[in-house]
Amino acid sequence: MSNFEQHRIGGSKAATGHTVDVLFVITLFLVFAVSVVMLTGTGARVYQNIVDSMTENFDSRTSFTYVINKIHQNDRQGAVSLGSYEGLDAVLISEEVSNVNYCTYLYFYDGYMREIFTRYGSEFDPALGTPLFALESFTASEVTETLFRFDIVTPGGNEQSLFVHLNSNR
Repeated sequence: MSNFEQHRIGGSKAATGHTVDVLFVITLFLVFAVSVVMLTGTGARVYQNIVDSMTENFDSRTSFTYVINKIHQNDRQGAVSLGSYEGLDAVLISEEVSNVNYCTYLYFYDGYMREIFTRYGSEFDPALGTPLFALESFTASEVTETLFRFDIVTPGGNEQSLFVHLNSNR
């Protein structure tokens, strides 16, 4: 066998070994790349679930906090009551400004907790109220003369209840 043939045969073995090494490195890189993509996708889903949960908690807590603060700001004898307007559960907060009686209505209409400030006893279109929070439902009921119960369902379907006690005598 000539030197040329030995070199050629030896060169083929080296080239084959080198090709296997390159294929191994490329395969290892692809496995790593696929793992990174899968891990990133999983992390993105977990992050989205956390954001959705925080948004839902924010919606429910904010709506309850708003109702509680409105009631407690106006907690004086006869100023806060529950009622309905055109079949809608509403919190009615009355006040007198320059010898004229006004009422703030907090109610649920068309997917939103809404608020409207109007002259007491005037007719109004529920769609004109300022949308405050997106909700699925809002109900208000009087447990006792000074204790109210509010039930909400957030857009995500989370149901929560809140009890608010009036400090003033009715």
